[in-house]
Amino acid sequence: MYLKKLVQNGLITIDYSKNGALKTLKGRVYCLNLKDQLLSLKDEKQVLHSIRLSGIRQIY
Repeated sequence: MYLKKLVQNGLITIDYSKNGALKTLKGRVYCLNLKDQLLSLKDEKQVLHSIRLSGIRQIY
């Protein structure tokens, strides 16, 4: 599935939905918490974003 792309060390772009809106975020995987189903991503400005795995629509 898409977990294979999350373990790569390069930049990834994620399309995800949050509060009913579709958003796009580009960055590097900082932490993957499978227990809480959260993905932490650092963008180009080193800002940390948390995304629920269920909200992810596409990774490229």
